[in-house]
Amino acid sequence: LRSSGRDLPKYLRVDGYAHIESAQRLYACAGFTPVRYFDELLLPLDRIDGTAPDVPGGVTIVPWDEKRDDEIRAVNDAAFADHWGSTPMTVDRWNDMVRGFGARLGLSFIALDEATGEVVALCLNKRFEADDELLGRRDAWIDHLGTVAAWRKRGIASALIAASLRAFRDTGLTHASIGVDSESPTGAAGLYRSLGFEPELRSITHEIVVDA
Repeated sequence: LRSSGRDLPKYLRVDGYAHIESAQRLYACAGFTPVRYFDELLLPLDRIDGTAPDVPGGVTIVPWDEKRDDEIRAVNDAAFADHWGSTPMTVDRWNDMVRGFGARLGLSFIALDEATGEVVALCLNKRFEADDELLGRRDAWIDHLGTVAAWRKRGIASALIAASLRAFRDTGLTHASIGVDSESPTGAAGLYRSLGFEPELRSITHEIVVDA
């Protein structure tokens, strides 16, 4: 980092689950300091009912549309611009996230402004079948959920989650998982708990500030 020649803040970061105490001790000995806490939440799908979710007026929830790839990526960048540690997505990084290991576009959704047809929110979901035997359940992950700032606080995220949960259940899955920054500026942590998700695991991001 010091040899990069760039006049930017420089950090080393490492993540570790809170319950692995040996890892926490190792990071502390190496000079790392906890800077952020992320929770993994879990919801059994037998708790959701069969009623259609309330969708905010002026908004339509539709399946993920690969033909709108560049637009969805731009919306993602805008939605996460005020999130800690977030940076704009390169095309390669976006393709890896959207089409890489575990991605399930057939179980993912976007929200459209009915007046303009523009994308205002996205919900990218993933599925990791290899985990089923270990976990004793069939999970899907609500992996990447974001709403542009001007459309927040209208219930769009709740509608996207509800559409995802129904899709998971209809596919024969048993549980839904979601991760959240405990200090998210959108209030996401409280929203997910209000929808029935319960804490399962916590990870901690540790950081060292590298002097110039």
